[in-house]
Amino acid sequence: MFSVEFRYRARKIYKSVKQIVELVSNVLLFLASFLAIILVIYRFGFDMPADYSHEIYYTYRAIVRLFVVLGLLRFLFNFRLLRAEKGFWIEVLVLLFLFALTLFSKHFDRLDFEATNPFLFKVERILMYGVVLLLSIIQLSKQIFVVLRSRVKAEVLFAASFLFIILFGAVLLGLPNATYEGISFTDALFTSTSAVCVTGLTVVDTGTTFTLTGQVVLLMLIQVGGIGVMTFTSFFAMSFLSGTSFHDQFMMKNLLNEASLSDIFRTVVYIILTTFIIEGIGVYLVYMQVQDVAGIDNKLFFALFHGVSAFCNAGFSTLPGNLYDPLIRHLYGLQVILAFLIIFGGIGFPILFNYGRLLHYGIRNKIKCLLGMNYKVIHEPRIVSTTTRIVLPTTLILLVVGTALFWIFENHNVLDGMSFTGKFATSFMGAVTPRTAGFNNVDMSVLHVPTIFLTIVLMWIGAAPMSTGGGIKVTTFVIALKNIWANLVGNDRVVIAHRQLTRENVNRAHSIIILSILWIILAVFVIVILEPKATLTQAVFEIVSALGTVGLTLDLTPHLCVASKMIVALTMFVGRVGLITLLACFIRHQEVKLYTYPDETVIV
Repeated sequence: MFSVEFRYRARKIYKSVKQIVELVSNVLLFLASFLAIILVIYRFGFDMPADYSHEIYYTYRAIVRLFVVLGLLRFLFNFRLLRAEKGFWIEVLVLLFLFALTLFSKHFDRLDFEATNPFLFKVERILMYGVVLLLSIIQLSKQIFVVLRSRVKAEVLFAASFLFIILFGAVLLGLPNATYEGISFTDALFTSTSAVCVTGLTVVDTGTTFTLTGQVVLLMLIQVGGIGVMTFTSFFAMSFLSGTSFHDQFMMKNLLNEASLSDIFRTVVYIILTTFIIEGIGVYLVYMQVQDVAGIDNKLFFALFHGVSAFCNAGFSTLPGNLYDPLIRHLYGLQVILAFLIIFGGIGFPILFNYGRLLHYGIRNKIKCLLGMNYKVIHEPRIVSTTTRIVLPTTLILLVVGTALFWIFENHNVLDGMSFTGKFATSFMGAVTPRTAGFNNVDMSVLHVPTIFLTIVLMWIGAAPMSTGGGIKVTTFVIALKNIWANLVGNDRVVIAHRQLTRENVNRAHSIIILSILWIILAVFVIVILEPKATLTQAVFEIVSALGTVGLTLDLTPHLCVASKMIVALTMFVGRVGLITLLACFIRHQEVKLYTYPDETVIV
C-alpha cells in the first residue's frame, strides 16, 4: 500500500518537475535565441571597438553553453523527443558539435592565434555565429509555429508574415554598417518591401548605397521573400516540433495549396531543396560567365546575388545599370542563364514536382521492364495535373510570342547593330523578364510604344501560381479566356484538358482580374495626382510593374516623392500577398447556405 502511494506521489512530483523544466527551458531558449539575433545584428550592424566584438563573442559562448544544458535537460526528461520530433536528433548533433567547439575554444583564445592562424580563426568565428543563429532560428520558428494552434486565419498569417519581415528588413537596411552614407527610413522600407515582395524596384542604387553587409541582408530578404516566410518557418518548426495538430496541418495545407495533409512536410522539404539545388547550379554558371570580367571585384558574391535574385524573380543587381551595365551588357550567355533561372523560378514548384513525379514514374517502370521483373507495372493515370497542362503551354506561347514581337518592334531601335546572337538573347530576355523578374538589359526609356504595351501585358499576366513570380498568374488568364469562349459557344461549363473546372475556381479567376484592374486604376489615379511631371504611360507602367512584382520602370521610381513611394510599396505588397488574400483578412467568411433563391435574369 505504501509502495503504491509512494510511486503515485513520485510520478506526480516527476510530472510537475517535468512541466516546470519544459516551461523554464522554453522561456530561456526563446530569450537566448532572441538575444543571439540581437547581438549578431549589433555586431555586424554597428561600428564598435575590438573589445566589444570580443565581449559579444564570449556572450555567444555563454549562449552556446545554455543551449547545450537546456537541450540535455529536455532530452533527459523526455526520451521520446527523439521519436516525437522529426529533427530532434539533428538538434542534438548540433548541440554536441557546439559543446565540442567550446571545449576546444581555449586554443582559439591565445593572443597569437589570430596572427598565426587567420583562416582557422575566421572559420571558428563563422561556425560559432552560424550554428548559434541556426539554433536560434529553429527555436523561434517553433514559437512562431505555435501561433498556428490559435484560430488565426491562414490569410492573416500569410499577410502578417510578409509584413513582419518587411519591417524587420527595413530596420536591418537602416543599420549604420548596411550603407555607406546612410539611408532614410522611407527608402529602407521601400527597398525592403521590394526585396521581400521580390519586385526589384529601387529608389537608390544597390551597389553604391549598400555595403557588403547591406547587400547580404538584401540577399536574405530576397531569398525569404521568394520562397515565402511561412515556408521557411514551417520547415524548421515541422522538422523540430512535436505534436503538430490537425489544425496546424490544415493551416499549412491552405498556405501551400497542397492537396493532401500527409504530403505537407514533404512538400516543404522539396521546396527548400529544389530552391537551393537550382540556385546552386545557377550560381556556378553565372560565376563561370563573369570570371573574365575585370570590373567585378567579388565575383563569387556577384554570382550568388544574381543567381538568387534571378530564381526568386527579384530583379535586383549590384551593378548601377543592372544587366544593361557596360561591364556585362554584351555577355549574352549570362543573360540566357539568368533567363532560364527566372523561368524555373516562375514556373511554380507544383509544376516542377509534377514533372519530377512523372520522370520518377517513367524511369522506375522502364528499369523494372528492362530487368525483366515478373510483376505488373503499376499504372498511375493522369500524373500530369491540369495546372501543369495550363502553365507549360501558356508559358511557352508567351515566351515565343514575346520574343518574336520584341525582336520585330525593336529590330531598328535598341537591337540595331547587334549580332544575331545578341538580338536573340536580348529579345528572349525582353520576353522573360517582364514575367515578374525585373532585370533590364536595354535602356527602357527608349523603347517603342508597342514594346512598352507588350511589356505591360506580360507584367500583368505574370508567372505561374505557387512560384516566386507575381502577376494575376497564367492559370487565371487562361481560365478567364476559356470561360469567355464557353459563353460564346453557349457552353455552361469550363473544360480544360478533359477536366471540368469548378464554379468557385472560375469565379476566383474573374475576381482576381477585376480586383487587379480596379487597383491599377486607383493607384495610377493617385500617382498621376502626386507626380504631375510623370506621363500616363510612366504611371501605368510603374503600377503594373509593382502589382506584378516585376521591377521594371520607365525611369520613374528614383524620382518619386515620399507619398508616391508609399503607394508603390503598398502596391508591391498587395501584388505579392494577393488582393483576395488581403481582403479576406478583414472579411468574415459566410457559412454555406443550404437554400437558393429563385433565378432572375439581369440585362447585361
